[in-house]
Amino acid sequence: MMTGRSVSRKTAAILAAVALCGILAGLISTQLPVKIILFLAAGAILLVVIYQWLWLGVAIFIFFNLTLPQAGPTWNLGIQVAMVGESRGIHFNIHEIVMALTFVALLIKTVNGKAELKVRSPITIAVAAYVLTSILACFVGFLHDANGLVMAFRFVRTVVFAYVFFVVISIVRTRQAFRNLVILMMVCFTLVALFGLVQKAIGQTKTEWVAQHVLAKLGYPESVNYVAGESEAQAYRINSTFLHPNVLGGYLIFALPFFVSLLSLAWRGRRYFSWFLLLAGMGINMAALFLTGSRAAWVAAGVIAALYGLFGLFDRRLWLTAATVILVLALIFVMLNPPEFVKKRFSSLSAKEAAQVRIYTYKLALDYFLEHPIFGIGMGMEGQRIIENNIRQTWAAVENAFLTYLVSHGLVGLTAFLLLFGIYWGILLRARSRSRQDPCIYFHAEAFMLGMVGYAVSNMFGAWILFAIPMLTLFWVYLAMGEALYDIFREGALEEREPLFHNLPELLAASLLPAERGRERMAGAS
Repeated sequence: MMTGRSVSRKTAAILAAVALCGILAGLISTQLPVKIILFLAAGAILLVVIYQWLWLGVAIFIFFNLTLPQAGPTWNLGIQVAMVGESRGIHFNIHEIVMALTFVALLIKTVNGKAELKVRSPITIAVAAYVLTSILACFVGFLHDANGLVMAFRFVRTVVFAYVFFVVISIVRTRQAFRNLVILMMVCFTLVALFGLVQKAIGQTKTEWVAQHVLAKLGYPESVNYVAGESEAQAYRINSTFLHPNVLGGYLIFALPFFVSLLSLAWRGRRYFSWFLLLAGMGINMAALFLTGSRAAWVAAGVIAALYGLFGLFDRRLWLTAATVILVLALIFVMLNPPEFVKKRFSSLSAKEAAQVRIYTYKLALDYFLEHPIFGIGMGMEGQRIIENNIRQTWAAVENAFLTYLVSHGLVGLTAFLLLFGIYWGILLRARSRSRQDPCIYFHAEAFMLGMVGYAVSNMFGAWILFAIPMLTLFWVYLAMGEALYDIFREGALEEREPLFHNLPELLAASLLPAERGRERMAGAS
């Protein structure tokens, strides 16, 4: 006999199928392109699937964000950007579309009482402050007559993605779901790094052919689908599927701490096969990180290595400290006898010019900040400076995310932005320090914490979090996964404080109370 739940599911499936057939018939009658028809049909089917398994939506989102971040359709709006002198539009990445569908499915289930949209968390305060200061920056931009379309474009691409944080923490609530997503992330990290090594093996010419004939057909925009080729002043650098070698370097910095920390977790759990797989993955990751030629990523890797050396010293993981010492000696050797690839990245004419340009733009950004220190010049004013008589003077983007925030959002906005990092590191540090008997929490907290350290350091030499959308969405996923881990830690701590049979005395007292009342009645009757 069919239950009410199965009947409702069957009815929902039939209604969805009928609605889908109606949509398809309407689209065909209007003679829309076949690609659009197939795209909408696939989206409707995916929405139904994600509604049944919300976790699958997060998993698909992470997979595409970490492997094919720029795949998807583009809608050119004709927005002129003064800073780069080109026309911009909206590029709909696949992972963005999947997350939007997941959000819709979560809202529907929340309305039906089958799920809960979680908004309360320690990081929520920082997220709210970040959103409010960004709205304030929009008003400041209006006061300075900023281009409204550019401002709206920048607001959507930097602020609206905060909803990803709440979707992920609402769905990822169990250790099993968390572990599965971490495994998926590490598989994606390895695949991207491995493809980068393949690029190095096949050479620049074949890599350019792959970019033009494969990635372009997947929807990669021409502005990001290029190869950093070799010349007298430049070295051939891999970029895998991630925009630019520097962006790939920042992406791999996110990944590096996972392999290091989970090596300790696998060794402590005596899972030696997993340990060897992690060791191989770390080798692939580090090789790809080196071949990106990203100086910012190399500096961030050095900071992470130094922190691991300290952690190893305090945690008695002496192999970490020894590995850090060996790394320092290797760096000294490379500095004394640098290979050609390293020479071109540090001592070539282009490297010197890049350093001079960075120093110049840093000084320029500080000057602009001093002119509007509290609230900045406003969102939508990137690339412009206000001088006397409301005349604009254009300038190049500064390769530093924090200085860029300082110019556009002022001290108020930068403080809110840094608050995201501060609370994130604080809750993970607390979870790590109080979970020495729980290796899963301990080492995952360490990995997420140091991954964000690398991200913050590398963004001191690039503004990827503002202008590379895949890195921005990955940032919100990182924040959400850290919060999810902290919530799992708190639930475990609560269980430890309330062990089995913790209320046994109350239960015994309640069970003995009727017997005592019966004896009192018998005594009164006698």
